[in-house]
Amino acid sequence: MRERGPDRRQGPGRRAGETGARPLEGPPLVNCPHCESVVPAGDFCGHCGAHLVTANASRTHAFAAVPSERVAHPSIISTLFPHLPHRRGGAFRWALIAGGAAVLLLASLHLFAPATIAATFLLPVLYLLYLYEVEVYENEPWLLIAATMVTGAVLGYAFTNYSGDAVSRLDLTGDRENAFVLAGVAIPIVAQALMLAGPLFLYFIRPRYREPLDGLTFGAASALGFTLMSSLVAFWPLIQGPLLATGAPLDWSLRLLRAGILVSLVNASTTGLVAAAIWLHRYDRRRAGLPWTTSILATSIVAIGAQVLIGMLGFAISDLVASTAVLLIETVALLLYVRLVIHQSLLVEGAEHEIGPDAPCPECHRIVPAMAFCPACGAARAAGTKQGRTRAGGVA
Repeated sequence: MRERGPDRRQGPGRRAGETGARPLEGPPLVNCPHCESVVPAGDFCGHCGAHLVTANASRTHAFAAVPSERVAHPSIISTLFPHLPHRRGGAFRWALIAGGAAVLLLASLHLFAPATIAATFLLPVLYLLYLYEVEVYENEPWLLIAATMVTGAVLGYAFTNYSGDAVSRLDLTGDRENAFVLAGVAIPIVAQALMLAGPLFLYFIRPRYREPLDGLTFGAASALGFTLMSSLVAFWPLIQGPLLATGAPLDWSLRLLRAGILVSLVNASTTGLVAAAIWLHRYDRRRAGLPWTTSILATSIVAIGAQVLIGMLGFAISDLVASTAVLLIETVALLLYVRLVIHQSLLVEGAEHEIGPDAPCPECHRIVPAMAFCPACGAARAAGTKQGRTRAGGVA
């Protein structure tokens, strides 16, 4: 049985854990068995997010950004677009599916140039629409886009031209050993560092963007801009070629799936992971007790390892189908790790949170006291849109 506190919550502005005189209305208060705060009754603690009935703080059955999904649920939209409410994510999900189908259709018709353009622009365009939809940039859209997607694209163009020339020179001389070290190890590590340049710029000049999901969004946007330009440089001879080209549609479909979608997802995941960990280090006030999976060291090792694995695939596996299958497995594993980091970051008790006024939950739409977590569905307020949180009483 849960221990009950006072029968009703105090009016707006009371902090979780405080008691006081019984007000006239509001849900009853209970003690959270995990954080011991006095919070409004419900399925979840509004302060720490733990499941109140079972005192389960990890709550792996309810992803903190989208509680209707498990943490171990492979999903591109709810992972890399975490600020989208679940009901609004359907349009993005169908757009992604339609875009992938269009790429396959164009490739099957030997329209390889249009298929390449569609594959390379699909995820960056969707992410721009996502940034506009959730207004994560608040009142500085051009600064955020310039520091992430535009900066990533410029660095991707310069780096791909330079590194491509270096690898080509080694291939011409037959120096496979140095080419392996350069293309399989050095280039992926440097590319990962460059994809973090824009987000780190924002980290230092705009400290008011302080939440871990801000870092994840900036990192993913920068990586998608970098990957877009890198793919365009690599495929430019094909794009400039004839509209109808010769070649095996299956082979080209796999190549475009790799370069336009899978590599984009890997880059967005690795860069978003590291950026989220960096932001979490600043956001969390406890400085202790964080899961090791959200540390800067752990996320950096995973990011570098994933990038090096991609670089080595071309040398280790010559079969296109096999290398694509390995890359697909890597992509799914990275997405699951990103979800774990998002989930654990959202559960961090960064500060005391007040029991705010009653407002609709942006995820389940039930009227609940505005707190860090919805007492009814467990959705983290930090995963909601910025304007939605402002309307709900400003609880961050």
